[in-house]
Amino acid sequence: MYFQEIIEKLKKNWICSAILCILAGLVMLLWPGPVLEGLCYVMGGVAIASGVIRMVRYFKQEHSRPVIFQSDLIVGLFSLGLGIFMVSKPQTVMGLVPTLFAIVMIGFGIANILRSVDAKKAGFTRWGLLLALAIVSMLLGYVILLGPFATMAVTVSVIGACLIYEGVTELVTVLVAGKQIDAWRKSL
Repeated sequence: MYFQEIIEKLKKNWICSAILCILAGLVMLLWPGPVLEGLCYVMGGVAIASGVIRMVRYFKQEHSRPVIFQSDLIVGLFSLGLGIFMVSKPQTVMGLVPTLFAIVMIGFGIANILRSVDAKKAGFTRWGLLLALAIVSMLLGYVILLGPFATMAVTVSVIGACLIYEGVTELVTVLVAGKQIDAWRKSL
């Protein structure tokens, strides 16, 4: 019974993650410009806050003892500088987002290929579908990495569509895995 509860919890978490991915993709698809610029400001604000916290922690510690958070000053300054850059130059940062996202898509594709290989070893009958979806993820990442899109808004919309695809892929994977697990449970 305990194993079944763990599986159900994992399924729910996986489904929630997939739905959030789809929703994020829809938002990016519908409002690409404001989303990306807002993301730059939020990430910049978090970096600034993190930098300030680290620097305060560094200066509050007693320097007569061995310095526990010795790197906090350097990391704090770097984080503060990065945050200020992100808030003051969001267009520059926005130019990097497609490349970073493409790398993440390719990484998800590789992870999903490994997952499909594990599914084959575990005896899943539809492991080929998982493999095909993983390859499509990698190809989408590669297309974004090549950057054939003329404007940032189009690129962000494509990223949104890819997020929707990733979310749907995760839902399909959960359904395929869930059916296989149910079949195994019934055969026991």
